Amino acid sequence: MRVALLTTTQHGHLNPYVPVVNALRTAGSEVVLLLLSADGGTLDEQRRRALGKAQVHGIGQVEMAPWSGDPAKIGPMLESSPVADQTADALRATAPDFVLVDSLPVTASAMVGAQASGVPYGMIWANLGGVCPSEHRRGRWPYDEQVGDYLTRHGVLWSTRTHSARSPILNLMPTIPALVGDDAVTDDGVQLVGLPGAAGTRGDEVAFAGLDRLDPDRPVVYVSFGTIFYRRPDLLRTVIIGAAATGAQVVAAVGDLAEELALPDEVLTAPYLPQREVLERADVFITHGGYNSVAESIRAATPMLVIPLAVDQPVQAHFVGSAGFGTALEPAGVTEQAVADAVTDLLDPARDYRARLRAAQPECGDSAVRAAELVIGTAETLQRKGEQ
Repeated sequence: MRVALLTTTQHGHLNPYVPVVNALRTAGSEVVLLLLSADGGTLDEQRRRALGKAQVHGIGQVEMAPWSGDPAKIGPMLESSPVADQTADALRATAPDFVLVDSLPVTASAMVGAQASGVPYGMIWANLGGVCPSEHRRGRWPYDEQVGDYLTRHGVLWSTRTHSARSPILNLMPTIPALVGDDAVTDDGVQLVGLPGAAGTRGDEVAFAGLDRLDPDRPVVYVSFGTIFYRRPDLLRTVIIGAAATGAQVVAAVGDLAEELALPDEVLTAPYLPQREVLERADVFITHGGYNSVAESIRAATPMLVIPLAVDQPVQAHFVGSAGFGTALEPAGVTEQAVADAVTDLLDPARDYRARLRAAQPECGDSAVRAAELVIGTAETLQRKGEQ
């Protein structure tokens, strides 16, 4: 069995698929990773090692800036992109039995290429957009309409209820009922397969000796806005100072902003932190709402303050709040006092945030292993039908 997985070089998309690639290989499949270079990004050596013997092929370039510009330019950009043809050519050359496509707007041209290639394909998501009712994507509607028009013109299915693409064969959503609840749109073939972030190598692990300095008798607040959205020094400093005002110990991932932030000495910072390890020690996580971060926080049973900054993050903020796993603040409403009040609320055991998170643990599962099982099972079923 030969399976291709198509995604971008963005850490928030590549990281959760490293375990999927390895689960497919463990199950006996030969795996080809097809990578779109986002803003010139590359596959670094650490992640390349984590992928083991999986083949890796670059298939083209995508740019992120247009997705925060004029929405009317998105449709023409997708139509003129060479990525559709490049994807179709790569699939015909590598000849997988099945291809799993990371479903997000920036990969829309690749979806068209998969459709044109004739290779059976499924969709998988690295955020909750694929099951989120469209009313919670209001800020994205002009972009979504452009993507939907483009995809449907080229024969790719489009869900108007969620403003996201669909495969006619297999649609995998790495999440759990306790997070998305009855609000999720799953009655059109989407299967929930458990949370990302199960134990195992992800490819970006680092060491951080500062954890040994934490006082076990004081609460810990962990702050991270990810590897892309952290570059908001005023917002980041306000959040950190607000969290520290509660008397909690603050651990923050600050990229290259440490000097510019000029934080008090008692705040522990690093450019990049071993997030899963820190979350196991944290009592509250202040996050931008990237889905990997949300999923790992749920696994650690750490309540969240979500400050959604862009793209799919308001979707995750909606579900975190509705599940009772945390609360949210809009960036415009962030002040030191607002952060301090939110952290105090999240630390209050009477509010039951951690109890709800602990009750969700039996659902978490291993989305990579489950996704591999479903992909292989689907591909084998298609092969048997083709032989009849």
